[in-house]
Amino acid sequence: MTAASIFGNIFLNYYSNTQPFNGQTMGEVSARYPTLLTPAGYAFSIWGLIFLGLAVYAVWQLLPAQSRLSLPTALAKPLTLANIATAGWVVLFAYEEILPSVGLMVLILALLMVVYGRARRRIFVNAAPTWVGVPFSLFLGWISVASVINITIGLRELGWQTADGMSIILTLGLLVVVVALGLLISRVFRDMIYPLVLAWALVAVWVMRLREVPELGWAALAGAVIVAVLGIVFSRQGGRKTPWQIRDEAAAAREADIAASSTMSAGE
Repeated sequence: MTAASIFGNIFLNYYSNTQPFNGQTMGEVSARYPTLLTPAGYAFSIWGLIFLGLAVYAVWQLLPAQSRLSLPTALAKPLTLANIATAGWVVLFAYEEILPSVGLMVLILALLMVVYGRARRRIFVNAAPTWVGVPFSLFLGWISVASVINITIGLRELGWQTADGMSIILTLGLLVVVVALGLLISRVFRDMIYPLVLAWALVAVWVMRLREVPELGWAALAGAVIVAVLGIVFSRQGGRKTPWQIRDEAAAAREADIAASSTMSAGE
């Protein structure tokens, strides 16, 4: 089911660009609902990298050699649901069902947080290869930014409007939140990919807003530099282990002992 949902999601996204639902692509719909945080169009090309990473994982987790790992089973349900929800979001957004699309986007974010957390926890204790976390870091990073934008659009649909000056101030506040989130994730999960995805999005905001709202554009660029540089630095620092890291390491050690005992028993 995991592989089917991943490739189904990839196919539907490709189909939506070649045969647009409701006669309009995601880019065209997005242009109808601009926000100060909407990045330049080229930034959305990151979906190609996300889908490539997910496709590689989909094939990898089906290989017989991975049957001994707990990761594929642990990720199966939330990752399958996240891909189904992402495909559903494409349809809802194409038909400009904004408020339902916001609800689905929040669900996608929550599911990916579960996927990401489970993957990183196993990477920490060497129960999964490090590269496996890359597609989930990419996916969660981009959805984190997309969620902020989608929620902003949803609030506008509900009639929540602010003056231009206040909109800029609120957007600057959101930039601070995005940067802080990137640094927190990089520190706690020792992940440099997630903050780099946020930096990618913020650079695209700079490109998009530099001329019309220069103060916002330069703030976005500054945020991109901060989250990229400090994110890399933080990801390379071990830091204090959290209680769940200690617990997972102990569980992994017990599993290794059990596996070793089983191997010895089989050899006798």
